[in-house]
Amino acid sequence: MNLEEAIQLEKQLHPFSTRQDLYKLIVQSCLGNGHSITSPEDSFLALQEEKRIAKKDSIQEIGNGFIRVPLSYMKEEDLLLWNELFIESAKKRSTQRLFDQALQNYGFVDQGIVSHSEEYKEHYDPHYRVFRKEYVDYFEVFKVALHALQEHRVLSIDGPCASGKTTIGKLLSSFLECPCIHMDDYFLQANQRTAQRLEEPGGNIDYERFHQEINDAWNQNQPIHMRSYDCSSQRLRKEVILEESPILIIEGSYAHHPYLDDMQAFKIFMDIDPSIEKERLQKRSPDKFVDFIEKWIPMEEKYFHAFSIKEKSDYVFSR
Repeated sequence: MNLEEAIQLEKQLHPFSTRQDLYKLIVQSCLGNGHSITSPEDSFLALQEEKRIAKKDSIQEIGNGFIRVPLSYMKEEDLLLWNELFIESAKKRSTQRLFDQALQNYGFVDQGIVSHSEEYKEHYDPHYRVFRKEYVDYFEVFKVALHALQEHRVLSIDGPCASGKTTIGKLLSSFLECPCIHMDDYFLQANQRTAQRLEEPGGNIDYERFHQEINDAWNQNQPIHMRSYDCSSQRLRKEVILEESPILIIEGSYAHHPYLDDMQAFKIFMDIDPSIEKERLQKRSPDKFVDFIEKWIPMEEKYFHAFSIKEKSDYVFSR
Protein backbone atom coordinates (compact mmCIF):
# COMPACT_ATOMS: atom_id res chain seq x y z
CA MET A 1 0.00 0.00 0.00
CA ASN A 2 1.38 3.41 -0.93
CA LEU A 3 0.98 6.59 1.10
CA GLU A 4 -1.89 7.98 -0.99
CA GLU A 5 -3.88 4.77 -0.49
CA ALA A 6 -3.08 4.84 3.21
CA ILE A 7 -4.35 8.40 3.61
CA GLN A 8 -7.57 7.57 1.78
CA LEU A 9 -8.01 4.52 4.03
CA GLU A 10 -7.47 6.68 7.13
CA LYS A 11 -10.18 9.09 5.98
CA GLN A 12 -12.51 6.18 5.32
CA LEU A 13 -11.92 4.39 8.62
CA HIS A 14 -11.71 7.54 10.74
CA PRO A 15 -13.82 10.30 9.17
CA PHE A 16 -13.17 12.58 12.15
CA SER A 17 -9.45 12.67 11.32
CA THR A 18 -8.03 16.19 11.25
CA ARG A 19 -5.02 17.45 9.34
CA GLN A 20 -3.01 16.83 12.49
CA ASP A 21 -3.94 13.13 12.33
CA LEU A 22 -3.10 12.89 8.64
CA TYR A 23 0.25 14.53 9.33
CA LYS A 24 0.85 11.96 12.10
CA LEU A 25 0.15 9.15 9.64
CA ILE A 26 2.67 10.59 7.19
CA VAL A 27 5.29 10.78 9.96
CA GLN A 28 4.69 7.15 10.93
CA SER A 29 4.63 5.94 7.33
CA CYS A 30 7.88 7.69 6.41
CA LEU A 31 9.86 7.80 9.65
CA GLY A 32 8.58 4.75 11.53
CA ASN A 33 8.21 4.50 15.30
CA GLY A 34 11.69 4.95 16.76
CA HIS A 35 10.86 8.25 18.45
CA SER A 36 8.50 6.52 20.88
CA ILE A 37 11.08 4.11 22.33
CA THR A 38 13.19 5.18 25.30
CA SER A 39 14.28 1.71 26.42
CA PRO A 40 13.08 -1.88 25.87
CA GLU A 41 11.99 -2.10 29.51
CA ASP A 42 10.00 1.14 29.46
CA SER A 43 8.47 0.16 26.14
CA PHE A 44 7.29 -3.17 27.52
CA LEU A 45 5.85 -1.65 30.68
CA ALA A 46 3.96 0.95 28.65
CA LEU A 47 2.62 -1.80 26.41
CA GLN A 48 1.36 -3.80 29.39
CA GLU A 49 -0.30 -0.79 31.03
CA GLU A 50 -1.94 0.47 27.85
CA LYS A 51 -3.12 -3.02 26.91
CA ARG A 52 -5.42 -3.00 29.97
CA ILE A 53 -7.45 -0.03 28.69
CA ALA A 54 -7.31 -0.72 24.94
CA LYS A 55 -10.64 -1.11 23.16
CA LYS A 56 -11.22 -3.42 20.22
CA ASP A 57 -9.98 -2.04 16.92
CA SER A 58 -8.71 -3.33 13.57
CA ILE A 59 -5.28 -3.51 11.95
CA GLN A 60 -4.57 -0.66 9.56
CA GLU A 61 -1.90 -0.32 6.89
CA ILE A 62 -0.31 3.13 6.73
CA GLY A 63 1.93 2.77 3.68
CA ASN A 64 5.64 2.26 2.98
CA GLY A 65 5.60 -1.19 4.58
CA PHE A 66 4.28 -0.05 7.98
CA ILE A 67 1.11 -1.08 9.79
CA ARG A 68 -0.76 -0.03 12.92
CA VAL A 69 -1.60 -2.95 15.21
CA PRO A 70 -4.16 -2.23 17.94
CA LEU A 71 -3.23 -3.48 21.39
CA SER A 72 -6.57 -5.29 21.54
CA TYR A 73 -5.26 -7.54 18.75
CA MET A 74 -2.32 -8.73 20.86
CA LYS A 75 -2.61 -11.67 23.25
CA GLU A 76 -1.30 -11.10 26.75
CA GLU A 77 1.17 -13.99 26.51
CA ASP A 78 2.65 -12.55 23.30
CA LEU A 79 3.34 -9.02 24.54
CA LEU A 80 7.05 -9.58 25.08
CA LEU A 81 7.52 -10.71 21.47
CA TRP A 82 5.36 -7.87 20.19
CA ASN A 83 7.56 -5.46 22.12
CA GLU A 84 10.73 -6.95 20.65
CA LEU A 85 9.32 -6.69 17.13
CA PHE A 86 8.19 -3.14 17.85
CA ILE A 87 11.77 -2.25 18.73
CA GLU A 88 13.08 -4.05 15.64
CA SER A 89 10.58 -2.13 13.51
CA ALA A 90 12.14 1.12 14.71
CA LYS A 91 15.28 0.24 12.78
CA LYS A 92 13.43 0.71 9.49
CA ARG A 93 12.53 4.12 8.14
CA SER A 94 12.25 5.78 4.78
CA THR A 95 14.52 8.62 3.73
CA GLN A 96 14.17 12.20 4.92
CA ARG A 97 13.79 13.10 1.26
CA LEU A 98 10.70 10.90 0.97
CA PHE A 99 9.25 12.49 4.09
CA ASP A 100 9.93 16.01 2.84
CA GLN A 101 8.36 15.16 -0.52
CA ALA A 102 5.27 13.73 1.19
CA LEU A 103 4.87 16.89 3.27
CA GLN A 104 5.12 19.02 0.13
CA ASN A 105 2.64 16.85 -1.78
CA TYR A 106 -0.02 17.21 0.92
CA GLY A 107 0.68 20.81 1.90
CA PHE A 108 2.23 20.20 5.31
CA VAL A 109 5.27 21.65 7.04
CA ASP A 110 7.50 19.66 9.38
CA GLN A 111 6.01 19.91 12.87
CA GLY A 112 8.14 17.19 14.42
CA ILE A 113 6.38 14.45 16.37
CA VAL A 114 2.72 15.10 17.22
CA SER A 115 -0.05 13.29 19.06
CA HIS A 116 -3.46 12.52 17.64
CA SER A 117 -5.93 15.40 17.73
CA GLU A 118 -8.41 15.68 20.59
CA GLU A 119 -11.23 14.97 18.11
CA TYR A 120 -9.52 11.75 17.04
CA LYS A 121 -8.94 10.65 20.64
CA GLU A 122 -12.52 11.45 21.62
CA HIS A 123 -14.09 9.46 18.77
CA TYR A 124 -11.64 6.55 18.44
CA ASP A 125 -9.59 6.29 21.67
CA PRO A 126 -6.58 4.91 19.74
CA HIS A 127 -4.22 2.41 21.38
CA TYR A 128 -1.83 0.85 18.88
CA ARG A 129 1.80 0.37 17.92
CA VAL A 130 3.45 0.79 14.51
CA PHE A 131 5.26 -2.23 13.07
CA ARG A 132 6.89 -3.33 9.88
CA LYS A 133 4.13 -5.12 8.00
CA GLU A 134 6.38 -8.16 7.43
CA TYR A 135 6.66 -8.72 11.18
CA VAL A 136 2.88 -8.78 11.49
CA ASP A 137 2.46 -11.03 8.45
CA TYR A 138 4.92 -13.57 9.86
CA PHE A 139 4.25 -13.12 13.56
CA GLU A 140 3.22 -16.75 14.08
CA VAL A 141 6.45 -17.94 12.43
CA PHE A 142 8.49 -15.78 14.80
CA LYS A 143 6.55 -17.17 17.74
CA VAL A 144 7.02 -20.80 16.69
CA ALA A 145 10.68 -20.29 15.79
CA LEU A 146 11.56 -18.75 19.15
CA HIS A 147 9.87 -21.59 20.98
CA ALA A 148 11.68 -24.16 18.80
CA LEU A 149 15.06 -22.64 19.66
CA GLN A 150 14.64 -23.93 23.21
CA GLU A 151 15.49 -27.39 21.84
CA HIS A 152 16.98 -26.79 18.38
CA ARG A 153 19.99 -24.84 17.14
CA VAL A 154 19.06 -24.87 13.45
CA LEU A 155 15.92 -23.53 11.74
CA SER A 156 15.37 -24.97 8.27
CA ILE A 157 12.82 -23.27 5.99
CA ASP A 158 11.49 -25.03 2.87
CA GLY A 159 8.45 -24.66 0.63
CA PRO A 160 7.27 -23.81 -2.89
CA CYS A 161 8.51 -20.91 -5.00
CA ALA A 162 7.30 -17.45 -3.89
CA SER A 163 6.02 -18.72 -0.53
CA GLY A 164 8.11 -16.30 1.53
CA LYS A 165 11.09 -18.51 2.45
CA THR A 166 13.75 -15.91 1.71
CA THR A 167 11.77 -13.11 3.34
CA ILE A 168 11.22 -14.92 6.63
CA GLY A 169 14.77 -16.28 6.55
CA LYS A 170 16.21 -12.79 6.34
CA LEU A 171 13.80 -11.42 8.96
CA LEU A 172 14.67 -14.17 11.43
CA SER A 173 18.37 -13.83 10.68
CA SER A 174 18.27 -10.11 11.44
CA PHE A 175 16.09 -10.54 14.52
CA LEU A 176 18.16 -13.39 15.97
CA GLU A 177 21.48 -11.91 14.78
CA CYS A 178 22.58 -15.19 13.22
CA PRO A 179 23.70 -16.36 9.76
CA CYS A 180 21.20 -17.37 7.09
CA ILE A 181 22.35 -19.79 4.41
CA HIS A 182 20.47 -19.83 1.10
CA MET A 183 19.95 -23.09 -0.76
CA ASP A 184 20.09 -21.07 -4.00
CA ASP A 185 23.84 -20.85 -3.41
CA TYR A 186 24.08 -24.62 -3.84
CA PHE A 187 22.49 -25.21 -7.21
CA LEU A 188 24.26 -27.79 -9.32
CA GLN A 189 27.25 -26.62 -11.30
CA ALA A 190 27.04 -27.05 -15.07
CA ASN A 191 29.17 -30.20 -15.14
CA GLN A 192 26.92 -31.86 -12.52
CA ARG A 193 23.66 -31.46 -14.45
CA THR A 194 23.41 -34.90 -15.95
CA ALA A 195 20.09 -36.33 -17.07
CA GLN A 196 20.31 -38.97 -14.36
CA ARG A 197 20.95 -36.39 -11.61
CA LEU A 198 18.15 -34.07 -12.74
CA GLU A 199 15.72 -36.98 -12.80
CA GLU A 200 16.41 -37.61 -9.12
CA PRO A 201 13.91 -36.00 -6.67
CA GLY A 202 15.73 -33.03 -5.16
CA GLY A 203 18.71 -33.81 -7.37
CA ASN A 204 19.12 -30.33 -8.81
CA ILE A 205 20.73 -29.12 -5.60
CA ASP A 206 24.34 -29.91 -4.70
CA TYR A 207 23.41 -31.51 -1.39
CA GLU A 208 26.76 -33.34 -1.18
CA ARG A 209 28.74 -30.07 -1.20
CA PHE A 210 26.22 -28.48 1.15
CA HIS A 211 26.65 -31.36 3.57
CA GLN A 212 30.43 -31.13 3.39
CA GLU A 213 30.65 -27.36 3.82
CA ILE A 214 27.72 -26.76 6.18
CA ASN A 215 26.54 -29.90 7.95
CA ASP A 216 29.93 -31.40 8.76
CA ALA A 217 31.39 -28.15 10.05
CA TRP A 218 28.31 -27.27 12.10
CA ASN A 219 28.00 -30.72 13.65
CA GLN A 220 31.68 -30.66 14.61
CA ASN A 221 31.43 -27.12 16.03
CA GLN A 222 33.91 -25.88 13.44
CA PRO A 223 33.82 -22.57 11.52
CA ILE A 224 31.78 -22.83 8.31
CA HIS A 225 33.78 -22.24 5.13
CA MET A 226 31.36 -21.91 2.22
CA ARG A 227 31.54 -21.07 -1.47
CA SER A 228 28.26 -20.04 -3.05
CA TYR A 229 27.56 -20.83 -6.70
CA ASP A 230 26.99 -17.89 -9.05
CA CYS A 231 24.48 -19.04 -11.69
CA SER A 232 25.17 -16.07 -13.97
CA SER A 233 28.93 -16.70 -14.25
CA GLN A 234 28.56 -20.45 -13.57
CA ARG A 235 31.43 -20.29 -11.11
CA LEU A 236 31.94 -20.72 -7.40
CA ARG A 237 32.47 -17.44 -5.59
CA LYS A 238 35.34 -16.81 -3.19
CA GLU A 239 35.25 -18.67 0.09
CA VAL A 240 33.40 -16.99 2.94
CA ILE A 241 33.87 -17.89 6.60
CA LEU A 242 30.68 -17.46 8.59
CA GLU A 243 30.88 -15.85 12.00
CA GLU A 244 30.42 -18.25 14.88
CA SER A 245 26.85 -18.31 16.12
CA PRO A 246 24.78 -20.48 18.48
CA ILE A 247 21.96 -20.46 15.90
CA LEU A 248 21.85 -21.13 12.17
CA ILE A 249 19.08 -20.55 9.63
CA ILE A 250 18.85 -22.42 6.33
CA GLU A 251 16.28 -21.31 3.79
CA GLY A 252 15.24 -22.30 0.32
CA SER A 253 13.80 -25.08 -1.76
CA TYR A 254 15.34 -28.47 -0.85
CA ALA A 255 16.38 -27.28 2.62
CA HIS A 256 14.60 -30.33 4.08
CA HIS A 257 16.35 -32.83 1.82
CA PRO A 258 16.80 -36.13 3.73
CA TYR A 259 20.54 -36.04 2.98
CA LEU A 260 20.78 -33.03 5.32
CA ASP A 261 18.80 -34.50 8.22
CA ASP A 262 21.79 -34.99 10.50
CA MET A 263 21.62 -31.32 11.51
CA GLN A 264 18.45 -32.15 13.46
CA ALA A 265 16.91 -28.85 12.42
CA PHE A 266 13.47 -27.58 13.31
CA LYS A 267 11.69 -27.75 9.96
CA ILE A 268 9.38 -24.93 8.86
CA PHE A 269 7.35 -25.37 5.67
CA MET A 270 6.08 -22.19 4.01
CA ASP A 271 2.93 -23.20 2.12
CA ILE A 272 1.16 -21.20 -0.58
CA ASP A 273 -1.93 -21.56 -2.75
CA PRO A 274 -0.85 -22.49 -6.32
CA SER A 275 -2.86 -19.63 -7.84
CA ILE A 276 -1.18 -17.08 -5.55
CA GLU A 277 2.20 -18.66 -6.24
CA LYS A 278 1.76 -18.16 -10.00
CA GLU A 279 0.49 -14.63 -9.52
CA ARG A 280 3.56 -13.71 -7.45
CA LEU A 281 5.96 -15.35 -9.89
CA GLN A 282 4.37 -13.56 -12.84
CA LYS A 283 4.80 -10.24 -11.06
CA ARG A 284 8.26 -10.96 -9.65
CA SER A 285 9.94 -12.70 -12.61
CA PRO A 286 7.88 -12.25 -15.79
CA ASP A 287 10.85 -13.15 -18.01
CA LYS A 288 11.34 -16.45 -16.16
CA PHE A 289 7.69 -17.28 -15.55
CA VAL A 290 7.49 -20.01 -18.19
CA ASP A 291 10.60 -21.70 -16.79
CA PHE A 292 9.03 -21.76 -13.33
CA ILE A 293 5.78 -23.25 -14.63
CA GLU A 294 7.32 -25.83 -16.93
CA LYS A 295 10.53 -26.70 -15.09
CA TRP A 296 11.15 -25.50 -11.55
CA ILE A 297 7.71 -25.98 -9.99
CA PRO A 298 7.33 -29.56 -11.32
CA MET A 299 10.80 -30.41 -9.96
CA GLU A 300 9.89 -29.00 -6.55
CA GLU A 301 6.60 -30.87 -6.46
CA LYS A 302 8.36 -34.11 -7.36
CA TYR A 303 10.74 -33.58 -4.44
CA PHE A 304 7.94 -32.62 -2.03
CA HIS A 305 5.95 -35.75 -2.87
CA ALA A 306 8.88 -38.17 -3.00
CA PHE A 307 10.04 -37.31 0.52
CA SER A 308 6.73 -36.13 2.07
CA ILE A 309 8.44 -32.84 2.84
CA LYS A 310 5.37 -30.91 3.99
CA GLU A 311 4.01 -33.82 6.03
CA LYS A 312 7.30 -34.35 7.85
CA SER A 313 7.82 -30.68 8.69
CA ASP A 314 7.57 -29.57 12.31
CA TYR A 315 5.47 -26.52 11.44
CA VAL A 316 3.50 -25.52 8.34
CA PHE A 317 2.74 -21.84 7.77
CA SER A 318 -0.04 -20.84 5.40
CA ARG A 319 -1.62 -17.47 4.79
